[in-house]
Amino acid sequence: MDRLPYVLLPLLGGALIAAQAPVNARLRLALASPLGSAFVSFVIGSLLLLVAVAVVSDGRAVLEGLGGGPWWAYLGGAFGAVFVVATLMAAPRIGVTATFVAVIAGQVAAAALIDRFGWLGQRAIPLHPERVAALALLVVSLVLLVRRS
Repeated sequence: MDRLPYVLLPLLGGALIAAQAPVNARLRLALASPLGSAFVSFVIGSLLLLVAVAVVSDGRAVLEGLGGGPWWAYLGGAFGAVFVVATLMAAPRIGVTATFVAVIAGQVAAAALIDRFGWLGQRAIPLHPERVAALALLVVSLVLLVRRS
């Protein structure tokens, strides 16, 4: 059961991401700005990470290799910013469920391409008919959800 935390942590993360969209959408109403609410969200997240780095690092250099990776390795924060703004705009209009089925469909489609071509330093994994069928089912579920939104 040493793998259990590695299953539970993403489950918790996924649940928090689902809650993040309506929370940020509500903040957007308070601030009257999607970019402002995304900014506040990232500032609070950055402060939390700053505290975590200070507490967990215990004097170790946690940013020692900064600048040592390829240019694209530093784009995660930009991707996160686009994600936050996209979901806080979509959730109030099409619902949280449809928003996150769209998110998951986009994630799985991108992951399938990354796997297939071995992009971003990943090992190449062939695209099997089962993967294509899974993507198609996600698209069908998204269409059904959006039709009723």
